[in-house]
Amino acid sequence: MKKQIFSGILAATILSSYANAAFTDISSQELLQTANILKSLKIMQGDSSTTFAPSRNLTRAEFSKLLVTMLGITDVSAYRNYTIFPDVPSTHWAAGYINAAVRHPDLQKKNIIKGYADGTFKPNNTINYGEACTMLLLALGYTVDEIGPMWPNDYVSRAESLGLKPDNKSFASSTIMSREDAAYMLFNAIMAQGKDGKIIDSLTSSSDSDGAILMATSKTDSELKENQAKFYVNGEIITKNTEGTIDESMIGMRGTLYYSKQNSGSVITIVPDNTARTETYNVTSVQANKIETKEGKTIKPSNDTMVYLNGSVGKFGENWFNLLPDDEITLHYDSSGSLTLIRTSARQSSNTSFVYGTKSERPIPEGYKIIKNGYEISRDKLKQYDVVILEMDTKTAKVSDDKLTGIYENAAPSYQNPSKITVLGKEFNISQNAASYFSSLAQSSKITLLLDSYGSVAAAYPSSTVSTSMIGMFQSVNDGKAQIRLLNGITVKVDISDNSKQYVGRMVSITQNENGRTYISEWNTNSSKPSGNWNIKSGQLGGRQVSPNVTVWEKISDYSPLYQTDIKDLPFDEIKSSDIKNVVIDSSGVITGIIIGDVTGDAWNYGLGDVFTEGTEETEGEPEISAFLRYYDYTAGAESRLTYKVYYRPSGANGQPIGFPKSAENSFEKQYLDSIVLKNIANVKLTDFDGSEGVRTNNGYYKISDEVQIYVRSLRKFITLNQAKADYTNFELYAERTADQGGKIRMIIVS
Repeated sequence: MKKQIFSGILAATILSSYANAAFTDISSQELLQTANILKSLKIMQGDSSTTFAPSRNLTRAEFSKLLVTMLGITDVSAYRNYTIFPDVPSTHWAAGYINAAVRHPDLQKKNIIKGYADGTFKPNNTINYGEACTMLLLALGYTVDEIGPMWPNDYVSRAESLGLKPDNKSFASSTIMSREDAAYMLFNAIMAQGKDGKIIDSLTSSSDSDGAILMATSKTDSELKENQAKFYVNGEIITKNTEGTIDESMIGMRGTLYYSKQNSGSVITIVPDNTARTETYNVTSVQANKIETKEGKTIKPSNDTMVYLNGSVGKFGENWFNLLPDDEITLHYDSSGSLTLIRTSARQSSNTSFVYGTKSERPIPEGYKIIKNGYEISRDKLKQYDVVILEMDTKTAKVSDDKLTGIYENAAPSYQNPSKITVLGKEFNISQNAASYFSSLAQSSKITLLLDSYGSVAAAYPSSTVSTSMIGMFQSVNDGKAQIRLLNGITVKVDISDNSKQYVGRMVSITQNENGRTYISEWNTNSSKPSGNWNIKSGQLGGRQVSPNVTVWEKISDYSPLYQTDIKDLPFDEIKSSDIKNVVIDSSGVITGIIIGDVTGDAWNYGLGDVFTEGTEETEGEPEISAFLRYYDYTAGAESRLTYKVYYRPSGANGQPIGFPKSAENSFEKQYLDSIVLKNIANVKLTDFDGSEGVRTNNGYYKISDEVQIYVRSLRKFITLNQAKADYTNFELYAERTADQGGKIRMIIVS
């Protein structure tokens, strides 16, 4: 189930993993944040160091103290030694605050506190809603003449018009105020526009409203010193000093930073932006153009959407592969509704992990499920050097056989006892448990890291003891470094020679010798193809079990890049053996990866294809040929163009509906570019459409692709499907294959 999205002034979402908040008796995240803001501003404290007592009723004396501290008066020692109201003697605990409300030079003119007709104050009486509204309005600088003569109606009406009433609640003027109700009203009061401005501005030195998001505190990020925090601001992670430690319940909040009066460079609190929206989901799979979640949500970030993970931030287009199944992600939207940040909870190595078949092994209790790579296995399928995490609450043993072999490049603070290391260009945080494995490992030696199911380092051994073959997808090349996503989900960056660029988009094998030189070769994708069909419902392929978390790639031709797809996007319940190119099998014999042929049709970029030639063989040597594809970019909301360097004109590239392989546009070299010419399936009318999901034709019912291309031939431009339906009556439908073969409508030409 998707987690709740708060609305109103405290519209913010907090990760449920931050359970160590200061007040243990508050279940509402909204109230928890409100209470912590008031605490940081020294307005309202807890009933104890760990409790807030939200349901306890407030007395008039307690509310008077809250008002005085809200107005910045914290030292009332000068007002404790005399009596103004006969029932508030100097010995009463609140005498200093009640007397200060009457006599303090900054408060005297406000007339916040008045006694009863008999001259008493009745400090121990509970305070009601009408009285609270009255005192808050006077604290904001409003006078009786400005509010109105009728008490309490005029006071309640004016207070509610200023937004002082807690959201989603109704009160009679006689309703007794609880600490929870008072907290909301106090927060609303300090943010309201009073006669002399906002109270919060008088309590702080300055503020900024760049839409900062609190990412981490010293309690959640070991890199931070005490009284420091990390904030995401305009695409950057910025570390700032804080006055005290900001409570963990505030992590993920987007809003305005307020700075301390005593130290203007230190953040005292963050106040949420009521126009920002956040959503939290759990990841099932990630591809270069979308994220699938357990809640059934498909998220399509732009390449420039920022991703925050384990203390670093980068663009989605360059870091999507670092998001893993089971990650909890929070999506942050700006006031216009655009997705600006994907934030993930930190992955931590478990203290209950051990390495199977070694001296660190622990017994797995009876009754525990053993889950390896997403699939339940029997105990006899465990292998030496598998990493096991025991999860007591779910009685599950989560097993990983993921490994990484390479040169031990960097370490801090030392190679024998590191907290951070680098192998194959990938930096890892090392827990205290894992650090002990490095005591005998030397700098620049070849080692193998054992990774747990969260991708964290659980142990390390010399490669002579444990080693692994490393196979992965060659993603891209930047500054002479290849970015390769291994089959275990880890992404590495290694130095390469120029001739390795030819492998971009392909499955490769990586090895590193003792001198640190990296060798890359194309993996034989036909080396271990099993016999038999893949029955998706039963999870069986050629007598082998297929993991429910299996990764699926499409290889649509010998020269095209691999395209990662998802099981739910496959159009059939069974994939024929002839469409299966290869499989990846873990150490327990379970299939964790499958390479198939052109099954979904989604591995192509669709649009209008053409070519252009620069130079001639007679005058300038061999001509330069480029193919290009015009299409509508749904992420950018505008027409765009992809360009490919090719040896010769691709088939069908003559201004007609066509498809070129996805990611082929990233090739550094000339390529043998495959193409798929779309078929004109039918001409239909508006009434033949089934919403935006599909369309009925004489040749059967066709689903419509999520990114269907709509082209107006007479105007020579692309538009959206909704625009086409609003303005046109004739629709030429184009698909890559017939409906019974899994084809979808990929392009529509309208007139």
